[in-house]
Amino acid sequence: MMNNHRVLYLTILVLSQFDLTISATPNCPVEADPTTILSCVAIDAVGLVQATKGNIRAFCTMAERFMECLKTKTRGCIGEDFVRGSLSELIELSQKCCVNRGERMSEECPFVSKPQCFFMNDMAQSPNGIHIPIKDLRIGEKVLAIDHNDRIVPTEIVSFLHYENNSQGTSDFSFLPLNYFHSFPIVAFFYIFTLETGHQISVTSDHLLYVGNRTYVQARFVDSKQHHLYIIGRNDRLQASRIRKIDVQLKQGYATPITQHGTLIVNDVGASCYSSIYHQNLGHMAMAPLRWYHNAKQLFGMTNPSSINTNGIHWYPKTLNNMLHMFRPLANVFTSTMGTI
Repeated sequence: MMNNHRVLYLTILVLSQFDLTISATPNCPVEADPTTILSCVAIDAVGLVQATKGNIRAFCTMAERFMECLKTKTRGCIGEDFVRGSLSELIELSQKCCVNRGERMSEECPFVSKPQCFFMNDMAQSPNGIHIPIKDLRIGEKVLAIDHNDRIVPTEIVSFLHYENNSQGTSDFSFLPLNYFHSFPIVAFFYIFTLETGHQISVTSDHLLYVGNRTYVQARFVDSKQHHLYIIGRNDRLQASRIRKIDVQLKQGYATPITQHGTLIVNDVGASCYSSIYHQNLGHMAMAPLRWYHNAKQLFGMTNPSSINTNGIHWYPKTLNNMLHMFRPLANVFTSTMGTI
């Protein structure tokens, strides 16, 4: 499901293919019982999900247990060195993400929170009911959103805070090497919310979702027992829906479209436009200059509706974030990013 799962599966797959090489010695525990190697895979994978919620320590504990287990099970085998080599990528991941208390985590750690947002293939909706993939939205386009009175209203795309799209890439990440993810930053962990009504929405962990009564909560803190998400109901009004399940999955491509209202209806589910910030109103105030700039361009006829979105993070939110992190205690109050971007 996630990149560390790939490392576990890849290791076991390779070991099974080289079983004769590994077990061709009387001191090899795998020879006595080949299934003993599979016990390492039984390591509790909850740590992987916890890592996406910011609990890196849980992942580090899981990774340490897995590596020690695999080394122990293959000790004395001819293929021992080969197995140790196959762990190099997991070791590299641990070195970047698992640091001592008080030390700063490497920004190359894939669990470091950065501005991401909606899955690229999820759908926004125009006022006349046409569904538009997030990747195909353009600045100036009309879409549905939620206003400050919790009503569904038409609004306009004014900018993109973050856009990463690579349609040439693969969608199957099960057995890709870890360094694939360093080369292609368009891959991210998504929380996938499936509702009782059958609706589904995919957002990154720090993205704000609408949970009713003018309240927005980051995806990683949404509780299926405590919260409801809201969909387009009868008479085009918001309707509460219970959450059937929440999954975490690795997907390719994401975008952060910003609207005049700071909200967006995606796959008929209400959401904020903002990520990596704790409060909807604060995020909306911070992005006001982008709305003013867009309005000024419209006033003077300078908008280009046919312009193509380019990959990267918009300079304005990047500058705001980096300025906040010059005063670390202040940054921790306003944003969930872990450093400069």
